[in-house]
Amino acid sequence: MLSQEFINEVKERNDITDVISGYVSLKRSGRNSKGLCPFHSEKTPSFTVYGDTASFYCFGCQAGGDVIGFIRRIENLDYVEAVKFLANRAGMAIPEDGKNDGLTHMRLRIREQNREAGRFFYRSLYSPEGRQALAYFHSRGLTDETIRRFGLGWSPDSWDQLVKHLRELGYKKEEILAADLGYSSRKGGVIDRFRNRVMFPIIDLQGNVVAFGGRKFTEDATGGKYVNTSDTLIYKKTNHLFAMNIAKNSKTRELILCEGYMDVIALHQAGFSNAVAALGTAVTPQQARVLHKYADRVVLSQDGDEAGQKSIARSIPIMKDEGLDVRVLEITGAKDPDEFIRKYGPERFKMLLDGCSNDIEYSILRIGKQYDIDTDDGRLHYLREVCEYLSGLGTLEREVYAGRIADRLGIEKSAVLSQAEASARRRLRAEKEKEFREMANSTAGVGNKINPDRSSHLRGSNAEYKLLAILFRHQDKLPGTVQKLPPEYFVTEFGRRIYEQFIDINQSGQEIDVTQLTPRFSETEGSEIVRILNSDEASAIGDLDTLIDVITTEHFKPKPQEAANLSEDELLMQMSRLKKLKK
Repeated sequence: MLSQEFINEVKERNDITDVISGYVSLKRSGRNSKGLCPFHSEKTPSFTVYGDTASFYCFGCQAGGDVIGFIRRIENLDYVEAVKFLANRAGMAIPEDGKNDGLTHMRLRIREQNREAGRFFYRSLYSPEGRQALAYFHSRGLTDETIRRFGLGWSPDSWDQLVKHLRELGYKKEEILAADLGYSSRKGGVIDRFRNRVMFPIIDLQGNVVAFGGRKFTEDATGGKYVNTSDTLIYKKTNHLFAMNIAKNSKTRELILCEGYMDVIALHQAGFSNAVAALGTAVTPQQARVLHKYADRVVLSQDGDEAGQKSIARSIPIMKDEGLDVRVLEITGAKDPDEFIRKYGPERFKMLLDGCSNDIEYSILRIGKQYDIDTDDGRLHYLREVCEYLSGLGTLEREVYAGRIADRLGIEKSAVLSQAEASARRRLRAEKEKEFREMANSTAGVGNKINPDRSSHLRGSNAEYKLLAILFRHQDKLPGTVQKLPPEYFVTEFGRRIYEQFIDINQSGQEIDVTQLTPRFSETEGSEIVRILNSDEASAIGDLDTLIDVITTEHFKPKPQEAANLSEDELLMQMSRLKKLKK
Protein backbone atom coordinates (compact mmCIF):
# COMPACT_ATOMS: atom_id res chain seq x y z
CA MET A 1 0.00 0.00 0.00
CA LEU A 2 1.15 3.54 -0.75
CA SER A 3 1.55 5.67 2.35
CA GLN A 4 -0.54 8.78 2.91
CA GLU A 5 2.67 10.81 3.07
CA PHE A 6 3.63 9.62 -0.42
CA ILE A 7 0.14 10.38 -1.77
CA ASN A 8 0.27 13.87 -0.26
CA GLU A 9 3.64 14.52 -1.87
CA VAL A 10 2.34 13.30 -5.24
CA LYS A 11 -0.53 15.76 -4.97
CA GLU A 12 1.78 18.65 -3.97
CA ARG A 13 4.06 18.01 -6.94
CA ASN A 14 1.20 17.84 -9.43
CA ASP A 15 -0.54 21.20 -9.52
CA ILE A 16 -4.14 20.45 -10.43
CA THR A 17 -4.44 23.36 -12.86
CA ASP A 18 -1.26 22.30 -14.69
CA VAL A 19 -2.39 18.68 -14.90
CA ILE A 20 -5.91 19.42 -16.11
CA SER A 21 -4.71 22.03 -18.63
CA GLY A 22 -2.99 19.13 -20.41
CA TYR A 23 -6.45 17.75 -21.19
CA VAL A 24 -8.74 20.80 -21.11
CA SER A 25 -8.31 24.31 -22.52
CA LEU A 26 -8.71 26.45 -19.37
CA LYS A 27 -9.30 30.18 -19.01
CA ARG A 28 -8.85 32.16 -15.83
CA SER A 29 -12.09 33.26 -14.18
CA GLY A 30 -11.30 35.19 -11.00
CA ARG A 31 -9.39 32.93 -8.64
CA ASN A 32 -10.41 29.82 -10.59
CA SER A 33 -10.12 28.43 -14.12
CA LYS A 34 -12.98 27.32 -16.38
CA GLY A 35 -13.30 25.23 -19.50
CA LEU A 36 -15.47 22.75 -21.40
CA CYS A 37 -15.98 19.58 -19.39
CA PRO A 38 -13.96 16.61 -20.71
CA PHE A 39 -16.48 14.13 -19.30
CA HIS A 40 -19.58 15.19 -21.22
CA SER A 41 -20.38 17.20 -24.35
CA GLU A 42 -21.21 20.87 -23.75
CA LYS A 43 -20.87 24.23 -25.48
CA THR A 44 -21.03 26.52 -22.44
CA PRO A 45 -18.15 25.93 -19.98
CA SER A 46 -19.42 24.50 -16.69
CA PHE A 47 -16.17 22.80 -15.63
CA THR A 48 -14.27 24.69 -12.92
CA VAL A 49 -10.81 24.11 -11.44
CA TYR A 50 -10.35 25.55 -7.94
CA GLY A 51 -6.67 26.24 -7.41
CA ASP A 52 -7.01 27.18 -3.73
CA THR A 53 -8.65 23.87 -2.76
CA ALA A 54 -6.84 21.78 -5.42
CA SER A 55 -10.10 20.39 -6.75
CA PHE A 56 -12.43 20.47 -9.77
CA TYR A 57 -16.19 20.33 -10.29
CA CYS A 58 -18.54 20.31 -13.28
CA PHE A 59 -21.98 21.85 -12.78
CA GLY A 60 -23.19 20.06 -15.91
CA CYS A 61 -22.47 16.39 -15.13
CA GLN A 62 -21.60 16.76 -11.40
CA ALA A 63 -18.14 15.21 -11.78
CA GLY A 64 -15.71 16.43 -9.13
CA GLY A 65 -12.65 15.55 -7.09
CA ASP A 66 -8.96 16.23 -6.67
CA VAL A 67 -6.10 15.77 -9.13
CA ILE A 68 -6.02 12.03 -8.44
CA GLY A 69 -9.76 11.76 -9.05
CA PHE A 70 -9.39 13.64 -12.34
CA ILE A 71 -6.69 11.27 -13.60
CA ARG A 72 -8.79 8.27 -12.51
CA ARG A 73 -11.69 9.46 -14.66
CA ILE A 74 -9.77 10.75 -17.66
CA GLU A 75 -7.33 7.82 -17.95
CA ASN A 76 -9.75 5.11 -16.70
CA LEU A 77 -7.44 4.02 -13.86
CA ASP A 78 -8.01 2.77 -10.34
CA TYR A 79 -6.87 4.86 -7.37
CA VAL A 80 -3.40 3.34 -6.92
CA GLU A 81 -2.66 3.43 -10.65
CA ALA A 82 -3.72 7.09 -10.80
CA VAL A 83 -1.31 7.93 -7.96
CA LYS A 84 1.48 6.06 -9.75
CA PHE A 85 0.60 7.85 -13.03
CA LEU A 86 1.02 11.23 -11.32
CA ALA A 87 4.16 10.07 -9.51
CA ASN A 88 5.72 9.18 -12.85
CA ARG A 89 4.64 12.55 -14.22
CA ALA A 90 6.47 14.28 -11.38
CA GLY A 91 9.54 12.04 -11.74
CA MET A 92 9.00 10.47 -8.32
CA ALA A 93 10.26 7.00 -7.46
CA ILE A 94 7.40 4.71 -6.46
CA PRO A 95 8.07 2.86 -3.21
CA GLU A 96 7.92 -0.92 -3.49
CA ASP A 97 6.64 -3.01 -0.61
CA GLY A 98 6.82 -6.38 -2.37
CA LYS A 99 3.03 -6.73 -2.48
CA ASN A 100 0.78 -6.81 -5.54
CA ASP A 101 -2.26 -4.60 -5.47
CA GLY A 102 -5.29 -6.78 -6.29
CA LEU A 103 -6.63 -4.73 -9.20
CA THR A 104 -3.18 -4.04 -10.59
CA HIS A 105 -2.42 -7.76 -10.56
CA MET A 106 -5.71 -8.59 -12.29
CA ARG A 107 -5.05 -5.96 -14.98
CA LEU A 108 -1.66 -7.57 -15.60
CA ARG A 109 -3.24 -11.02 -15.91
CA ILE A 110 -5.86 -9.70 -18.37
CA ARG A 111 -3.15 -8.11 -20.54
CA GLU A 112 -1.18 -11.37 -20.54
CA GLN A 113 -4.27 -13.39 -21.50
CA ASN A 114 -5.11 -11.03 -24.36
CA ARG A 115 -1.59 -11.37 -25.70
CA GLU A 116 -1.82 -15.16 -25.56
CA ALA A 117 -5.31 -15.10 -27.10
CA GLY A 118 -4.04 -12.94 -29.96
CA ARG A 119 -1.27 -15.46 -30.68
CA PHE A 120 -3.76 -18.31 -30.44
CA PHE A 121 -6.16 -16.68 -32.94
CA TYR A 122 -3.33 -15.90 -35.38
CA ARG A 123 -2.00 -19.50 -35.27
CA SER A 124 -5.54 -20.83 -35.70
CA LEU A 125 -6.02 -18.70 -38.83
CA TYR A 126 -3.07 -20.43 -40.52
CA SER A 127 -4.02 -23.91 -39.31
CA PRO A 128 -5.81 -26.38 -41.64
CA GLU A 129 -9.08 -25.69 -39.79
CA GLY A 130 -8.72 -21.95 -40.46
CA ARG A 131 -8.50 -22.22 -44.27
CA GLN A 132 -11.96 -20.77 -44.85
CA ALA A 133 -11.29 -17.76 -42.60
CA LEU A 134 -7.94 -17.12 -44.29
CA ALA A 135 -9.61 -17.36 -47.71
CA TYR A 136 -12.11 -14.73 -46.54
CA PHE A 137 -9.33 -12.25 -45.71
CA HIS A 138 -7.62 -12.97 -49.04
CA SER A 139 -10.93 -12.48 -50.88
CA ARG A 140 -11.16 -9.03 -49.29
CA GLY A 141 -7.80 -8.21 -50.87
CA LEU A 142 -5.62 -8.47 -47.76
CA THR A 143 -2.08 -9.78 -48.08
CA ASP A 144 -0.40 -12.08 -45.56
CA GLU A 145 1.87 -9.17 -44.60
CA THR A 146 -1.16 -7.00 -43.76
CA ILE A 147 -2.73 -9.87 -41.80
CA ARG A 148 0.46 -10.23 -39.79
CA ARG A 149 0.85 -6.50 -39.26
CA PHE A 150 -2.63 -6.17 -37.74
CA GLY A 151 -2.45 -9.52 -35.92
CA LEU A 152 -5.65 -10.77 -37.53
CA GLY A 153 -6.87 -14.23 -36.64
CA TRP A 154 -9.65 -16.78 -36.42
CA SER A 155 -11.47 -18.19 -33.40
CA PRO A 156 -12.06 -21.94 -33.86
CA ASP A 157 -15.57 -23.33 -34.18
CA SER A 158 -15.36 -24.85 -30.72
CA TRP A 159 -17.01 -24.30 -27.33
CA ASP A 160 -13.87 -24.12 -25.23
CA GLN A 161 -10.68 -24.45 -27.28
CA LEU A 162 -9.30 -21.04 -26.18
CA VAL A 163 -10.42 -21.55 -22.59
CA LYS A 164 -8.58 -24.91 -22.44
CA HIS A 165 -5.47 -23.24 -23.86
CA LEU A 166 -5.59 -20.47 -21.25
CA ARG A 167 -6.21 -22.99 -18.45
CA GLU A 168 -3.11 -24.92 -19.57
CA LEU A 169 -1.12 -21.69 -19.24
CA GLY A 170 -2.28 -21.34 -15.62
CA TYR A 171 -5.10 -18.82 -15.90
CA LYS A 172 -8.01 -19.26 -13.51
CA LYS A 173 -11.72 -19.17 -14.29
CA GLU A 174 -12.25 -15.74 -12.69
CA GLU A 175 -9.31 -14.31 -14.68
CA ILE A 176 -10.72 -15.60 -18.00
CA LEU A 177 -14.11 -14.13 -17.13
CA ALA A 178 -12.51 -10.80 -16.12
CA ALA A 179 -10.81 -10.61 -19.55
CA ASP A 180 -14.18 -11.39 -21.22
CA LEU A 181 -12.51 -14.13 -23.26
CA GLY A 182 -15.08 -16.55 -21.90
CA TYR A 183 -18.41 -16.59 -20.12
CA SER A 184 -20.00 -18.90 -17.57
CA SER A 185 -22.00 -21.86 -18.81
CA ARG A 186 -25.17 -23.13 -17.17
CA LYS A 187 -23.21 -26.02 -15.68
CA GLY A 188 -20.70 -23.69 -14.03
CA GLY A 189 -17.92 -24.05 -16.56
CA VAL A 190 -16.43 -21.44 -18.93
CA ILE A 191 -17.23 -21.18 -22.65
CA ASP A 192 -15.26 -19.32 -25.33
CA ARG A 193 -16.61 -15.80 -25.97
CA PHE A 194 -15.56 -15.93 -29.65
CA ARG A 195 -16.36 -18.93 -31.87
CA ASN A 196 -15.88 -19.31 -35.63
CA ARG A 197 -15.21 -15.64 -36.32
CA VAL A 198 -12.42 -13.70 -37.98
CA MET A 199 -10.69 -11.78 -35.21
CA PHE A 200 -9.48 -8.18 -35.00
CA PRO A 201 -7.27 -7.39 -31.99
CA ILE A 202 -7.65 -3.90 -30.51
CA ILE A 203 -4.26 -2.58 -29.42
CA ASP A 204 -3.68 0.40 -27.12
CA LEU A 205 -1.14 3.18 -27.63
CA GLN A 206 1.49 1.24 -25.66
CA GLY A 207 1.17 -1.82 -27.91
CA ASN A 208 -0.90 -4.00 -25.55
CA VAL A 209 -3.77 -6.10 -26.87
CA VAL A 210 -6.69 -4.86 -24.76
CA ALA A 211 -9.76 -6.30 -26.55
CA PHE A 212 -11.04 -8.13 -29.63
CA GLY A 213 -13.69 -7.70 -32.27
CA GLY A 214 -15.01 -10.91 -33.86
CA ARG A 215 -16.84 -10.80 -37.21
CA LYS A 216 -18.78 -13.62 -38.80
CA PHE A 217 -17.53 -14.34 -42.31
CA THR A 218 -20.10 -16.79 -43.68
CA GLU A 219 -23.81 -16.22 -44.25
CA ASP A 220 -24.80 -19.38 -42.36
CA ALA A 221 -22.89 -18.41 -39.20
CA THR A 222 -25.03 -18.00 -36.10
CA GLY A 223 -25.30 -14.84 -33.98
CA GLY A 224 -24.94 -11.19 -34.85
CA LYS A 225 -22.48 -9.76 -37.34
CA TYR A 226 -20.04 -8.73 -34.58
CA VAL A 227 -19.16 -10.00 -31.13
CA ASN A 228 -16.97 -7.55 -29.19
CA THR A 229 -15.12 -7.54 -25.91
CA SER A 230 -17.17 -5.83 -23.23
CA ASP A 231 -15.57 -3.20 -20.99
CA THR A 232 -12.95 -4.71 -18.68
CA LEU A 233 -10.40 -3.44 -16.17
CA ILE A 234 -8.05 -2.53 -19.03
CA TYR A 235 -10.51 -1.64 -21.78
CA LYS A 236 -13.31 0.86 -22.25
CA LYS A 237 -14.46 1.14 -25.84
CA THR A 238 -15.27 4.85 -25.52
CA ASN A 239 -11.56 5.56 -24.85
CA HIS A 240 -9.91 3.56 -27.64
CA LEU A 241 -9.56 3.77 -31.42
CA PHE A 242 -8.78 0.86 -33.71
CA ALA A 243 -5.29 1.11 -35.32
CA MET A 244 -4.39 4.28 -33.39
CA ASN A 245 -1.23 2.49 -32.23
CA ILE A 246 -0.07 2.57 -35.89
CA ALA A 247 -1.68 5.80 -37.09
CA LYS A 248 -0.07 7.86 -34.30
CA ASN A 249 3.28 7.34 -36.05
CA SER A 250 2.10 8.62 -39.44
CA LYS A 251 3.94 11.72 -40.62
CA THR A 252 0.85 13.92 -40.87
CA ARG A 253 -1.39 15.87 -38.52
CA GLU A 254 -4.45 14.53 -40.33
CA LEU A 255 -6.36 11.36 -39.45
CA ILE A 256 -9.05 9.52 -41.41
CA LEU A 257 -11.83 8.26 -39.15
CA CYS A 258 -13.55 5.24 -40.68
CA GLU A 259 -16.55 3.17 -39.67
CA GLY A 260 -15.15 -0.36 -39.61
CA TYR A 261 -12.06 -2.50 -39.15
CA MET A 262 -11.85 -3.55 -42.80
CA ASP A 263 -12.00 0.04 -44.07
CA VAL A 264 -9.05 0.96 -41.85
CA ILE A 265 -7.00 -2.08 -42.81
CA ALA A 266 -7.70 -1.59 -46.54
CA LEU A 267 -6.59 2.06 -46.30
CA HIS A 268 -3.37 1.14 -44.49
CA GLN A 269 -2.58 -1.50 -47.08
CA ALA A 270 -3.18 1.12 -49.81
CA GLY A 271 -0.67 3.48 -48.16
CA PHE A 272 -2.97 5.59 -45.95
CA SER A 273 -1.37 4.78 -42.60
CA ASN A 274 -3.31 7.56 -40.83
CA ALA A 275 -6.66 5.70 -40.83
CA VAL A 276 -8.41 4.73 -37.58
CA ALA A 277 -11.91 3.65 -36.50
CA ALA A 278 -14.07 4.47 -33.52
CA LEU A 279 -15.27 1.40 -31.66
CA GLY A 280 -18.92 2.35 -31.95
CA THR A 281 -21.29 4.28 -34.18
CA ALA A 282 -20.07 7.79 -33.32
CA VAL A 283 -16.93 9.28 -31.86
CA THR A 284 -16.93 10.00 -28.11
CA PRO A 285 -15.41 13.04 -26.32
CA GLN A 286 -12.67 10.77 -24.96
CA GLN A 287 -11.81 9.53 -28.45
CA ALA A 288 -11.86 13.11 -29.75
CA ARG A 289 -9.20 14.02 -27.20
CA VAL A 290 -7.03 11.13 -28.39
CA LEU A 291 -7.51 12.22 -32.00
CA HIS A 292 -6.52 15.79 -31.16
CA LYS A 293 -3.37 14.58 -29.45
CA TYR A 294 -2.10 13.30 -32.81
CA ALA A 295 -3.97 15.42 -35.37
CA ASP A 296 -5.30 18.88 -36.09
CA ARG A 297 -7.67 17.73 -38.84
CA VAL A 298 -9.94 14.68 -38.96
CA VAL A 299 -11.59 13.44 -42.15
CA LEU A 300 -14.83 11.60 -41.42
CA SER A 301 -15.26 8.65 -43.76
CA GLN A 302 -18.48 6.84 -42.90
CA ASP A 303 -20.81 4.65 -44.93
CA GLY A 304 -23.31 6.52 -47.09
CA ASP A 305 -26.37 4.86 -45.50
CA GLU A 306 -28.60 6.60 -42.96
CA ALA A 307 -26.72 5.12 -39.99
CA GLY A 308 -23.43 6.45 -41.35
CA GLN A 309 -24.88 9.91 -41.93
CA LYS A 310 -26.34 10.03 -38.42
CA SER A 311 -22.95 9.02 -37.06
CA ILE A 312 -21.33 11.94 -38.91
CA ALA A 313 -23.96 14.36 -37.57
CA ARG A 314 -23.29 13.21 -33.98
CA SER A 315 -19.51 13.18 -34.35
CA ILE A 316 -19.01 16.64 -35.86
CA PRO A 317 -19.96 18.77 -32.80
CA ILE A 318 -17.97 16.53 -30.45
CA MET A 319 -14.81 16.94 -32.51
CA LYS A 320 -15.41 20.65 -33.09
CA ASP A 321 -15.72 21.14 -29.32
CA GLU A 322 -12.30 19.52 -29.01
CA GLY A 323 -10.89 22.11 -31.45
CA LEU A 324 -10.41 19.79 -34.42
CA ASP A 325 -10.77 20.88 -38.04
CA VAL A 326 -13.40 18.46 -39.39
CA ARG A 327 -13.79 17.42 -43.02
CA VAL A 328 -16.33 14.99 -44.46
CA LEU A 329 -15.49 12.51 -47.22
CA GLU A 330 -18.38 11.64 -49.52
CA ILE A 331 -17.87 8.44 -51.46
CA THR A 332 -19.70 7.81 -54.71
CA GLY A 333 -19.58 4.62 -56.72
CA ALA A 334 -18.90 2.43 -53.68
CA LYS A 335 -20.42 1.92 -50.26
CA ASP A 336 -17.20 2.37 -48.23
CA PRO A 337 -13.44 3.10 -48.55
CA ASP A 338 -12.59 -0.62 -48.72
CA GLU A 339 -14.82 -1.19 -51.76
CA PHE A 340 -13.82 2.12 -53.38
CA ILE A 341 -10.09 1.33 -53.26
CA ARG A 342 -10.62 -2.19 -54.62
CA LYS A 343 -12.69 -0.77 -57.52
CA TYR A 344 -10.80 2.43 -58.35
CA GLY A 345 -7.41 2.29 -56.62
CA PRO A 346 -5.56 4.48 -54.10
CA GLU A 347 -4.93 7.39 -56.47
CA ARG A 348 -8.65 8.02 -56.97
CA PHE A 349 -9.18 7.79 -53.22
CA LYS A 350 -6.46 10.41 -52.69
CA MET A 351 -8.35 12.71 -55.08
CA LEU A 352 -11.49 12.22 -52.96
CA LEU A 353 -9.53 13.15 -49.83
CA ASP A 354 -8.14 16.29 -51.42
CA GLY A 355 -11.60 17.44 -52.47
CA CYS A 356 -13.59 16.65 -49.35
CA SER A 357 -15.80 19.39 -47.93
CA ASN A 358 -15.57 20.97 -44.52
CA ASP A 359 -18.15 20.14 -41.88
CA ILE A 360 -20.19 23.31 -42.52
CA GLU A 361 -20.51 22.71 -46.26
CA TYR A 362 -21.45 19.09 -45.58
CA SER A 363 -24.13 20.01 -43.03
CA ILE A 364 -25.70 22.68 -45.25
CA LEU A 365 -25.71 20.28 -48.20
CA ARG A 366 -27.33 17.55 -46.07
CA ILE A 367 -30.09 19.91 -44.95
CA GLY A 368 -30.68 20.92 -48.58
CA LYS A 369 -31.18 17.29 -49.65
CA GLN A 370 -34.25 17.06 -47.41
CA TYR A 371 -36.27 19.77 -49.20
CA ASP A 372 -37.41 20.64 -52.68
CA ILE A 373 -36.36 24.27 -52.90
CA ASP A 374 -38.18 24.66 -56.22
CA THR A 375 -41.38 24.90 -54.18
CA ASP A 376 -42.32 27.76 -51.86
CA ASP A 377 -43.04 25.34 -48.99
CA GLY A 378 -39.71 23.54 -49.48
CA ARG A 379 -37.80 26.84 -49.61
CA LEU A 380 -39.45 28.06 -46.40
CA HIS A 381 -38.70 24.87 -44.46
CA TYR A 382 -35.15 24.77 -45.80
CA LEU A 383 -34.56 28.40 -44.80
CA ARG A 384 -35.83 27.80 -41.26
CA GLU A 385 -33.66 24.72 -40.69
CA VAL A 386 -30.52 26.06 -42.33
CA CYS A 387 -30.79 29.33 -40.34
CA GLU A 388 -31.14 27.31 -37.15
CA TYR A 389 -27.90 25.57 -38.13
CA LEU A 390 -26.18 28.87 -38.95
CA SER A 391 -27.12 30.18 -35.50
CA GLY A 392 -24.63 27.78 -33.95
CA LEU A 393 -21.71 29.12 -36.03
CA GLY A 394 -19.35 31.98 -35.32
CA THR A 395 -20.10 35.45 -36.67
CA LEU A 396 -17.59 35.25 -39.55
CA GLU A 397 -18.71 31.78 -40.66
CA ARG A 398 -22.35 32.86 -40.46
CA GLU A 399 -21.60 35.87 -42.68
CA VAL A 400 -19.87 33.75 -45.36
CA TYR A 401 -22.41 30.96 -45.60
CA ALA A 402 -25.44 33.25 -45.32
CA GLY A 403 -24.29 34.78 -48.61
CA ARG A 404 -24.07 31.39 -50.31
CA ILE A 405 -27.50 30.34 -49.08
CA ALA A 406 -29.02 33.66 -50.16
CA ASP A 407 -27.58 33.22 -53.66
CA ARG A 408 -28.99 29.72 -53.88
CA LEU A 409 -32.47 30.84 -52.83
CA GLY A 410 -32.39 34.13 -54.74
CA ILE A 411 -33.10 36.28 -51.69
CA GLU A 412 -31.31 39.05 -49.81
CA LYS A 413 -28.38 38.03 -47.64
CA SER A 414 -29.70 40.31 -44.88
CA ALA A 415 -32.87 38.17 -44.67
CA VAL A 416 -30.82 35.03 -44.03
CA LEU A 417 -28.63 36.79 -41.48
CA SER A 418 -31.61 38.27 -39.67
CA GLN A 419 -33.27 34.85 -39.34
CA ALA A 420 -29.99 33.20 -38.25
CA GLU A 421 -29.27 35.89 -35.64
CA ALA A 422 -32.78 35.54 -34.19
CA SER A 423 -32.18 31.79 -33.91
CA ALA A 424 -28.80 32.48 -32.29
CA ARG A 425 -30.45 34.65 -29.62
CA ARG A 426 -33.02 31.93 -28.89
CA ARG A 427 -30.25 29.32 -28.71
CA LEU A 428 -28.17 31.43 -26.32
CA ARG A 429 -31.17 32.08 -24.11
CA ALA A 430 -32.00 28.35 -24.00
CA GLU A 431 -28.40 27.44 -23.15
CA LYS A 432 -28.30 30.00 -20.34
CA GLU A 433 -31.60 28.73 -18.95
CA LYS A 434 -30.34 25.16 -19.08
CA GLU A 435 -27.10 26.12 -17.35
CA PHE A 436 -29.04 27.99 -14.67
CA ARG A 437 -31.35 25.01 -14.09
CA GLU A 438 -28.40 22.62 -13.82
CA MET A 439 -26.62 24.84 -11.32
CA ALA A 440 -29.83 25.45 -9.36
CA ASN A 441 -30.63 21.76 -9.27
CA SER A 442 -27.10 20.93 -8.17
CA THR A 443 -27.25 23.55 -5.41
CA ALA A 444 -30.69 22.48 -4.20
CA GLY A 445 -30.00 18.79 -4.44
CA VAL A 446 -32.93 18.36 -6.86
CA GLY A 447 -32.79 15.26 -9.03
CA ASN A 448 -30.02 13.45 -7.16
CA LYS A 449 -30.11 10.78 -4.51
CA ILE A 450 -26.91 11.72 -2.73
CA ASN A 451 -28.67 13.60 0.08
CA PRO A 452 -32.32 12.50 0.12
CA ASP A 453 -32.90 14.30 3.45
CA ARG A 454 -32.14 17.67 1.84
CA SER A 455 -35.54 18.30 0.21
CA SER A 456 -37.38 18.04 3.57
CA HIS A 457 -34.70 19.94 5.55
CA LEU A 458 -33.64 22.64 3.08
CA ARG A 459 -32.94 25.34 5.71
CA GLY A 460 -30.95 22.97 7.92
CA SER A 461 -29.01 21.37 5.06
CA ASN A 462 -28.12 24.78 3.60
CA ALA A 463 -26.71 25.73 7.00
CA GLU A 464 -24.82 22.43 7.19
CA TYR A 465 -23.25 22.96 3.77
CA LYS A 466 -22.20 26.53 4.59
CA LEU A 467 -20.79 25.46 7.94
CA LEU A 468 -18.76 22.64 6.32
CA ALA A 469 -17.37 25.08 3.74
CA ILE A 470 -16.29 27.49 6.52
CA LEU A 471 -14.68 24.73 8.61
CA PHE A 472 -12.85 23.45 5.52
CA ARG A 473 -11.22 26.87 5.14
CA HIS A 474 -10.79 27.52 8.89
CA GLN A 475 -9.91 24.13 10.32
CA ASP A 476 -8.69 25.63 13.59
CA LYS A 477 -12.35 26.36 14.39
CA LEU A 478 -13.39 22.70 14.20
CA PRO A 479 -12.65 21.59 17.82
CA GLY A 480 -14.63 24.50 19.28
CA THR A 481 -17.49 23.87 16.85
CA VAL A 482 -17.68 20.20 17.85
CA GLN A 483 -18.16 21.21 21.50
CA LYS A 484 -21.20 23.29 20.53
CA LEU A 485 -22.48 21.09 17.70
CA PRO A 486 -22.13 17.30 18.09
CA PRO A 487 -22.56 15.29 14.86
CA GLU A 488 -25.94 13.91 15.92
CA TYR A 489 -27.40 17.45 15.67
CA PHE A 490 -26.99 17.42 11.88
CA VAL A 491 -30.38 17.08 10.20
CA THR A 492 -29.15 15.23 7.07
CA GLU A 493 -27.34 11.91 7.20
CA PHE A 494 -25.01 12.93 4.36
CA GLY A 495 -23.98 16.18 6.06
CA ARG A 496 -23.40 14.31 9.32
CA ARG A 497 -21.09 11.79 7.62
CA ILE A 498 -18.99 14.58 6.12
CA TYR A 499 -18.80 16.31 9.50
CA GLU A 500 -17.76 13.05 11.21
CA GLN A 501 -14.97 12.57 8.67
CA PHE A 502 -13.83 16.15 9.28
CA ILE A 503 -13.56 15.30 12.97
CA ASP A 504 -11.79 11.99 12.36
CA ILE A 505 -9.16 13.50 10.04
CA ASN A 506 -8.63 16.49 12.36
CA GLN A 507 -8.19 14.29 15.44
CA SER A 508 -5.60 12.18 13.60
CA GLY A 509 -3.49 15.33 13.31
CA GLN A 510 -3.85 15.67 9.54
CA GLU A 511 -5.08 18.50 7.38
CA ILE A 512 -8.55 18.07 5.92
CA ASP A 513 -8.29 18.23 2.14
CA VAL A 514 -10.06 16.76 -0.84
CA THR A 515 -7.46 14.00 -1.22
CA GLN A 516 -8.02 12.87 2.37
CA LEU A 517 -11.78 13.25 2.28
CA THR A 518 -13.21 11.98 -1.02
CA PRO A 519 -11.77 8.40 -0.91
CA ARG A 520 -13.93 7.87 2.19
CA PHE A 521 -17.08 8.31 0.08
CA SER A 522 -18.47 6.97 -3.19
CA GLU A 523 -17.44 8.70 -6.41
CA THR A 524 -20.75 10.58 -6.76
CA GLU A 525 -20.71 11.58 -3.09
CA GLY A 526 -17.12 12.79 -3.45
CA SER A 527 -18.12 14.98 -6.39
CA GLU A 528 -20.93 16.56 -4.36
CA ILE A 529 -18.54 17.18 -1.44
CA VAL A 530 -16.22 19.09 -3.78
CA ARG A 531 -19.16 21.27 -4.88
CA ILE A 532 -20.15 21.95 -1.27
CA LEU A 533 -16.65 22.88 -0.13
CA ASN A 534 -16.09 25.22 -3.10
CA SER A 535 -19.53 26.85 -2.94
CA ASP A 536 -19.58 30.60 -3.59
CA GLU A 537 -22.34 30.79 -0.98
CA ALA A 538 -19.98 29.87 1.84
CA SER A 539 -20.60 32.37 4.63
CA ALA A 540 -17.96 34.45 6.40
CA ILE A 541 -16.35 32.97 9.49
CA GLY A 542 -18.32 35.44 11.62
CA ASP A 543 -21.51 33.56 10.67
CA LEU A 544 -20.29 30.32 12.28
CA ASP A 545 -22.28 30.70 15.49
CA THR A 546 -25.41 31.65 13.56
CA LEU A 547 -25.13 28.50 11.44
CA ILE A 548 -24.62 26.37 14.56
CA ASP A 549 -27.82 27.85 16.00
CA VAL A 550 -29.76 27.15 12.81
CA ILE A 551 -28.64 23.50 12.68
CA THR A 552 -29.38 22.99 16.38
CA THR A 553 -32.81 24.61 16.04
CA GLU A 554 -33.65 22.46 13.02
CA HIS A 555 -32.54 19.37 14.93
CA PHE A 556 -34.85 20.02 17.88
CA LYS A 557 -37.76 21.32 15.78
CA PRO A 558 -40.58 18.73 15.91
CA LYS A 559 -41.62 17.27 12.59
CA PRO A 560 -45.12 18.28 11.43
CA GLN A 561 -46.54 14.84 12.08
CA GLU A 562 -44.92 14.77 15.53
CA ALA A 563 -46.19 18.27 16.41
CA ALA A 564 -49.73 17.19 15.62
CA ASN A 565 -49.49 14.47 18.26
CA LEU A 566 -48.00 16.67 21.03
CA SER A 567 -50.10 17.81 23.94
CA GLU A 568 -50.45 21.54 24.59
CA ASP A 569 -47.93 21.36 27.47
CA GLU A 570 -45.42 19.40 25.39
CA LEU A 571 -45.74 21.88 22.55
CA LEU A 572 -45.12 24.81 24.93
CA MET A 573 -42.01 23.04 26.31
CA GLN A 574 -40.65 22.58 22.77
CA MET A 575 -41.24 26.26 21.95
CA SER A 576 -39.54 27.30 25.20
CA ARG A 577 -36.49 25.12 24.33
CA LEU A 578 -36.23 26.64 20.85
CA LYS A 579 -36.37 30.18 22.27
CA LYS A 580 -33.51 29.39 24.66
CA LEU A 581 -31.42 27.99 21.78
CA LYS A 582 -31.86 31.23 19.84
CA LYS A 583 -30.59 33.42 22.69
